[in-house]
Amino acid sequence: MDSTALVDAATLAANLGQAKSSIYRLAKANRIPSYAAGPRLRGVRFDLREVREALRRSIQGAGPVSAGRG
Repeated sequence: MDSTALVDAATLAANLGQAKSSIYRLAKANRIPSYAAGPRLRGVRFDLREVREALRRSIQGAGPVSAGRG
């Protein structure tokens, strides 16, 4: 991850044109990288560039990503 800001699921969903629930489902299935955030690490944040690259690889048949929560 570089110095770009992490975004929440609602922001990511708006950028990708998807439902917020779809974003959480993809993260839980390790199809997109996510990061635990917040005081108890219960929130989830996403790097938009990493997510787009993971989805691009997924479409090309590379399978799930290795980076995951937390």
